[in-house]
Amino acid sequence: MGVAFSSPDSPYTRLCAVYTCRCGAALSEVGRHAGDLPPGWERLEDGRCLCAHCAERRRDAIAAAAS
Repeated sequence: MGVAFSSPDSPYTRLCAVYTCRCGAALSEVGRHAGDLPPGWERLEDGRCLCAHCAERRRDAIAAAAS
């Protein structure tokens, strides 16, 4: 799973999303930004996410295969 949403137990409830990449990178977004991928991250067709580093490597591999 690329993203998990939760609402922390506190009097000031905010939506929190934790984005995880298959390489182990994880980043969280809180509040109104929780539904937006972190900058540079990409969502794959199957719902998983790639961190900025892995997304760049994927784009490079696709470009090399097209050449």
